Amino acid sequence: MARQRVLVIGAGVLGLFTAIELLSSGDFEVTVIEKSHPGEGSSGRSVGMVETQYFTPPTVEVRVFGRRAFEALERDHSLHFVHGGYLRLGRTAEDLESFRTSLEIQRTFGVDDAELLTQQEIAERWPELISDDVEGGLFGAWDGFVDGYEVCQKLTELVRERGGVVKTGAGVTAAVRDGEVWSISAGGVVYESDVVVNAAGPHAGEVGELLGAPVPLLPQLHGAITVRLPSLQGSTPFVMDYMPGSGVDGVYFRSEGEGHLIAGLHTEEAIGESVDPNAPLRSVDDEALERIVTLLMERIRNADELELDRSWQGIYPMTPDHQPIVGRHPAVPSVVCALGAGGSGIQLSPAIGRLAADAIRGVPEPAFALAAEWSPDRFGVAQA
Repeated sequence: MARQRVLVIGAGVLGLFTAIELLSSGDFEVTVIEKSHPGEGSSGRSVGMVETQYFTPPTVEVRVFGRRAFEALERDHSLHFVHGGYLRLGRTAEDLESFRTSLEIQRTFGVDDAELLTQQEIAERWPELISDDVEGGLFGAWDGFVDGYEVCQKLTELVRERGGVVKTGAGVTAAVRDGEVWSISAGGVVYESDVVVNAAGPHAGEVGELLGAPVPLLPQLHGAITVRLPSLQGSTPFVMDYMPGSGVDGVYFRSEGEGHLIAGLHTEEAIGESVDPNAPLRSVDDEALERIVTLLMERIRNADELELDRSWQGIYPMTPDHQPIVGRHPAVPSVVCALGAGGSGIQLSPAIGRLAADAIRGVPEPAFALAAEWSPDRFGVAQA
């Protein structure tokens, strides 16, 4: 019996993890096409955080699955993983109650290295932090960060080792469906496939239109900066001064070598303006830079000594409800979505890859409780 042909559009973490999942059996012929190079888009411009400090069983479950996947890449394929820890700050008693709930949930999924810290413990461990205004923190000691670009290179190697194909310089220009077969034009080549995976990151909206399988993507510009702080001693964990659902963005920062920090703004809500996914990526604009620095000065001692090293922009592929879109498209079932994880794409990518692959494999029972919340069906696209 001929193997089913799957064409994955996009060699970021979502597309590559989907490909690897499919290649775990010999049932699929998998080709990944990428308009530039693996990791050149949002994946390579991310800060690469991997952590499990969330507040409901479904949101913890998918992140623990991601943790296990990155543990395996570190152990078996020499992925560089910096286990600097992740500290989520809480400002209210309600925040601390959420943190206690998170600890209980994480333990049910086998994570026993997270802990609840008091304000005094935070001040003693990291005296560089201004913590007088916080009630405490949720700290994951194992957590840390990876280089998204390196992750994509490792995954590309694994796809090829397992019999898949990765083609670069293959931007999609046309898509035609003749019965059950797709003909996708990309980079001067026509690729025929039975199933197409839309994992095109910020360009997934454009790709969806070409496929006749539209998705409500809201690409948003986000930036990060590196700063020098001469007085900074030792290592600062990844600090997240933001609570999901707060309605405003918050600042994050972490050590980046001796006396340096990487910092940026984070949100898990589509509160910014959408941009053209082809918008030129430049340095962080003055307004965002001012907000990052202002929030850093409220959280880091001696922040008046900050010296800007460099800054860069990337695009968060957001959706209206800031949930990924994963699964068969309701209007065109031969199109499978693996997109829309802006701001959390690295840590969610293994779970998204599993669900996208399961949709192709026809697995009846979803691997994760969040599958329904991530389904493309929720946007009410009419069946073709």
